Amino acid sequence: MRSHVIRALAVAALVSLAAACSPAVPTDSGASSPPSSVPVDSSTLPSLGQPASAAPSPIVCAHELRVGLVAAPGSLTDNAYNQSTVAGLAAAAAAAPTCFQTDGVATKSVADAAADIKGYADGGYDVVIGVGQSLGDSLGDVALSHPGVKFIGVDTAPGPTHDGSWAVNGESLFFAEDQQGYLAGTLAALLSRSHNVGVVGGLLLVPQVESSVEGFLHGAAESVPGTTVEFAYTDSFTDPAQGGAAAKGMIAKGADVIFSTGSPTGDGALLAACKAGVLAIGSDNDQALSLPKASACLVSSAMKDVGGALTAALLRLAGGSFTPGFHTDDVASGGVLLAPGHQLASDITATIQTRLDATLRGLADGSIRPDVVVDGKTP
Repeated sequence: MRSHVIRALAVAALVSLAAACSPAVPTDSGASSPPSSVPVDSSTLPSLGQPASAAPSPIVCAHELRVGLVAAPGSLTDNAYNQSTVAGLAAAAAAAPTCFQTDGVATKSVADAAADIKGYADGGYDVVIGVGQSLGDSLGDVALSHPGVKFIGVDTAPGPTHDGSWAVNGESLFFAEDQQGYLAGTLAALLSRSHNVGVVGGLLLVPQVESSVEGFLHGAAESVPGTTVEFAYTDSFTDPAQGGAAAKGMIAKGADVIFSTGSPTGDGALLAACKAGVLAIGSDNDQALSLPKASACLVSSAMKDVGGALTAALLRLAGGSFTPGFHTDDVASGGVLLAPGHQLASDITATIQTRLDATLRGLADGSIRPDVVVDGKTP
């Protein structure tokens, strides 16, 4: 039985969030959640960005699928990836109320993730979801030992030595980071007065990071020819000071718009931009919400609709379709988009918006191609 104190604290935290609430999700109060995780009632979690896609007509299932969500370390009410994913779970349950019985936990640490994932797989759950790059190997390891369970990785996949059964019972939901970076680069160049912009990336060895950075370089250069683009990769996703130092170096060279590829290291870059009085563009989620300290200088964020991607994957399952391997959402599917401007909405003039709309159309219909090459391959 879950602790009513934990549930009450979760609901109290949600009341303070100024956002519309997503539909209720039934939770399984009898599930044996791993002791290392903290169960949270997801029934009133607000969605972020654009609402997750819903089925055009309700899907009716003869048998419920038990779905367990293991979010990245932190909180399910983080105004970021975790919360967006839970909102996607809620949207799927609302669109197909006879199809899903759901539960969600936020793992305490990456080291705990395997036990949390295994707890759901051992507990009779039909589908187990893991959120974020750090959970990929744990998902793959548990998937190998539980061939009868389906696993979904949100923006993650097992590494080469952990993916033994992923092509059979695992699906990774990815996003077109080259398009994400291209959108951010286009916006940055259109906003820049100095014709000098910068991007702070995370680990170079992560293909998604390199794809986003390279997309930014192409978008900025092609939207405003002659724009100087400063860029830097870091060696950690969890070092705000390193991200801040990289951004300061770019600003010292004249960059007046800074884009970061997310995570705490990227947050440091955004905060450095704010302190220096230049504009910033966030990534992955609406960082004006997830990083309110930077909201005063964030003109937008190049987002991934993780909630919509998960909703669609679960509704495919409810309809009897599961395609193991990799599924990539992009601008055309609505999986990559720009967040609203919030405090700085007026900085996106009608002229800039027209250019952005044209860029979105071009990326969607293929007439604009970022032409990014990562590890010798074009995404």
